[in-house]
Amino acid sequence: MRNSILLLTLLLGIAASCRKESSADLPSGSEQQYTFTCELADAADTRLSINGAGKTRWEPGDQILLHGDYTKSGYCATVTLTADNISDDGKKATFSLPSFTVSSHSGTKGYLSTVYAGYPASAVKSGEHCYYYTNFTETNHPLMAAFNVGNVLHFYNLCGVITFSVSGDFDSYLFCGNNGETVGYTYYRSYLVQKSDGSYRLDFNYNTDSGTSGPLTSISASVAADGQTVNRICLPAGADFSNGFTIKLLKGGQVVKVAKTSKSVSIGRNKLLPLGDISGRLSDPDSGPDPGTGSLCKPEYLGRTPMVCCYFTEYTSSSEFPTLENVKCFTHINVGHARFVNPQTGDGGLVVKSPGPNYMKRLAAYKKDYPELKLLLFIGGWGKNADGFSEMAKDDTKRALFCSECVRLCNEYNLDGVDLDWEYPTYAAKTKLSDGTYYYNGADPADRANFTTLVKDLRAALGDERIISFAAASSDYSSASYIDYKGVLTWVDYINVMTYSMGDPSPDDPSKQRHNSPLYKSSRFANSRGGADCIEGYHNKQGVPYNRMNYGLGFYGHGASPYPSSVSYAMAREALEKGTADGKSVAGYNIRWWDEQSKSCYLGNADGVMYASYEDVESLRYRVEYALSTGLLGVFAWEYREDDSEGTLRYATYNMVYPQSE
Repeated sequence: MRNSILLLTLLLGIAASCRKESSADLPSGSEQQYTFTCELADAADTRLSINGAGKTRWEPGDQILLHGDYTKSGYCATVTLTADNISDDGKKATFSLPSFTVSSHSGTKGYLSTVYAGYPASAVKSGEHCYYYTNFTETNHPLMAAFNVGNVLHFYNLCGVITFSVSGDFDSYLFCGNNGETVGYTYYRSYLVQKSDGSYRLDFNYNTDSGTSGPLTSISASVAADGQTVNRICLPAGADFSNGFTIKLLKGGQVVKVAKTSKSVSIGRNKLLPLGDISGRLSDPDSGPDPGTGSLCKPEYLGRTPMVCCYFTEYTSSSEFPTLENVKCFTHINVGHARFVNPQTGDGGLVVKSPGPNYMKRLAAYKKDYPELKLLLFIGGWGKNADGFSEMAKDDTKRALFCSECVRLCNEYNLDGVDLDWEYPTYAAKTKLSDGTYYYNGADPADRANFTTLVKDLRAALGDERIISFAAASSDYSSASYIDYKGVLTWVDYINVMTYSMGDPSPDDPSKQRHNSPLYKSSRFANSRGGADCIEGYHNKQGVPYNRMNYGLGFYGHGASPYPSSVSYAMAREALEKGTADGKSVAGYNIRWWDEQSKSCYLGNADGVMYASYEDVESLRYRVEYALSTGLLGVFAWEYREDDSEGTLRYATYNMVYPQSE
């Protein structure tokens, strides 16, 4: 086998006089060049080998991008293989490159390679490949990444693969999960990690270090439809289709036939699912929306991100109507509540509660001077206020009326979408009435499935130019029993996680004492949890992408006597400054305390016993920083009227997200 110099591209102009590193840090080579051998890793867990699928041999024309480790290297080159470079069995390819400099490092995070490579080169993200990893920007490739041991580059598969052949007059296919599962990303990340036994593994990272971006719910590509050629669908490791998947076959952009399975399927890294010839399993596409593809609001209609959203409710008096300056503290405003005309039966249409339609019209008028503002109608509420959802969602006619009412109200008041506040599907929430008895709203075991049907129908009615969101419980575990997140995220743009109302002061019973809206757990309080736990639970257990969640900020808190049960920020500030709250003395119970573990403040007595849990500028800063650093869509506040008259919390929150220096 003959070696040849195949350097096509050298970014940043590496000079011929570059210093040569020691052989301990770099591949061996002369003063003028380094020689690399690229090997397809042959271990059972590193490559796809069933039926010859996956990348099992190098071919002439294959392009590899090779780059030095760490940003100080400033080196990368794209190499195109020829027959002269490839061994007879196709397992090895050897080429030489001019010498270059890379910075050695001491195993930061266990990333021990000094040279990385990616295949295919066209899929490597431009300009973002020189920091311990390789980023890939294209899905549906047999993605491979490599690290060096000496002058040998070991290439590892990063995907699982579904293969199929088909006969017919088709020019492309589209693959999607039937529940709208993530089937790819706009870029992938891979890197080398040393294991405890001293060996290495190549990780394919989604969740940490900003390892991925832009989850995709479908993959499309051209199709070979001769009945012989094998088509490959490369999927991220761990792709899980609980309700199966669909392959749509298209001609000229139109779906002609579909092959669909409803069986649960999991695709691990380096695993192959060979479907064989699917020609005999094709059927006509369903009428109406295509199965499983879903639909979301187009990005240009979603509004500014990171979001700073706030709820405006009927509890807000006309005297508290915001000025344009107040409104500019928010990118999005959810205004309501709207509720069912006939809450016991879920029909009769929707009605907007006080402050009423005029309030919404006045808010919408601000769009003339603040066109970036997005206004959403929110519907429902807690307990009795959620009445009507269950009866409506189970009935085709009532559901159709609900969707048409949403369209009507959006058109009438120049609104940008709908926020659903059904608390909660399948759960009969209770409301304490004035006589001391409790009222339970309607609920049905079928609510979970019916909610998915509802948001699917609502998306069809609103189209892709309006937003659909909903309020999610602070407990991802409980919420999963209410809502099928994989199903609804096919149609819903984002969720507002209510990371508040997690506890009460309960000074007489320390075992029940909790912060209202802690960011993290606190060892001071038994069975405590934090908002970060909620977010991580939704992401890791329910599969909700970070960038489709807003973190909830409580502009209110909870109190115990001598405080009222609900404590606004304005009231907490009054207590601190004047020793009164709601017209009553709270002297001796108005000392501000700080819980460092949970990043929360509260008011208490001299012994530190909590009597009022609330948020202030300091505590909000930690929550906003968490939301931004985690990559969440943004934050939202409940609710506008709980702030003080100076707008201390709303101005602070906006300036944390969008510093005034911008």
